[in-house]
Amino acid sequence: MQHSSSLDVSEYYKINDKIADTSRFKDINSNILAPLSRLIGAESSLFAILKKHDRGISAQNFICHNIDQKINSKYEKQFQANDPVLPHAFNAAKSNHNLGISKSFTFALDNIIDFQKFSSGQYYNEFLRPNSIRQILATGIPSNTDNSLVYILGFHRYCNNSFKEKDAQISSCFGPALYNILNNLELKTQMDDHNIIVSHLKQQISDTGLVILDNNYQIVFANHAGQSHLTLAQNGANSYSDLDNDLMTVLNAYISHMNLSPAKKVEFDHRGIKIVARMITPEIQNQGKRIILNTQRPTHANINSLEIEKYNLTQREVDITSLIVMGMTSPQISSKLCISIRTVENHLRSIYAKTDVKNRTSLAYKLAPTQYQ
Repeated sequence: MQHSSSLDVSEYYKINDKIADTSRFKDINSNILAPLSRLIGAESSLFAILKKHDRGISAQNFICHNIDQKINSKYEKQFQANDPVLPHAFNAAKSNHNLGISKSFTFALDNIIDFQKFSSGQYYNEFLRPNSIRQILATGIPSNTDNSLVYILGFHRYCNNSFKEKDAQISSCFGPALYNILNNLELKTQMDDHNIIVSHLKQQISDTGLVILDNNYQIVFANHAGQSHLTLAQNGANSYSDLDNDLMTVLNAYISHMNLSPAKKVEFDHRGIKIVARMITPEIQNQGKRIILNTQRPTHANINSLEIEKYNLTQREVDITSLIVMGMTSPQISSKLCISIRTVENHLRSIYAKTDVKNRTSLAYKLAPTQYQ
């Protein structure tokens, strides 16, 4: 593949403009990976987000250019734990950024390994070599808002034509533009998650837990009840401890059903907590699906979920019915749900008509869990 040994001004502005036009994660392939690959002479390339967590550093949310999906899947499942590029990119990019040196860090694989030792290892012989990947150039770009995230661009050559210092310099030229664009995309992702959180919190009463996971089971948000129900520790504004292994095993068992039927809700009990799980696909960002967990500790305050489904109540009517079963008055419900007493009474009339009862006592008795009747 032919590529320039230097970067002329017109080419720089052309690619910089292309990068600036990246408004969605799905644009990364055409606006970032493809032009940079051509420029530095790489046969294939990829984008990923490096995440530091309790189990170490992992790569997720891959976007690939000229890489077969089977190869990428094999890497994700079997080999990324042995990839020396990931920890080096994460630590170096973070270190440079914290010291104010640069907004990106570019390096070649050969510069961080002893090739003789590396070439005798499993990662080289079972993954890189069978896929003809010999040369790797990587650029790490730190997140400006999340200290646990680094973005990585990886470029590959299928021959022994090694990446030179000029290739690293060319890639580094676009570091500031990549830093700005990728952090803007992250902010869009956070806003999208914020909208998901707000829309679901509106539907919850205070004793119902809400936990939102990304497609790698990392916790995006957990309200106080959700943290309590699932024994989660909040380590920072947007950082939580991992789900316990038993719950992750249960979710893995159900996830294929939710993938096949996105609207499907899955209900199960976990250590005395009732959990309703479902999957949604956010509209704005391209970071993968979100798993919504609604959690509740069984008490006399719960309504009989099997019984309630018969009456086609709206979500607001379900909320009010739940509070009626808890013994709340209309003024208390009004305060709890931030609606007027007149609105509460209007909903109650609709609930009475749908459930064929005449007062709140009959309603509470009819819809309370069987064991409390």
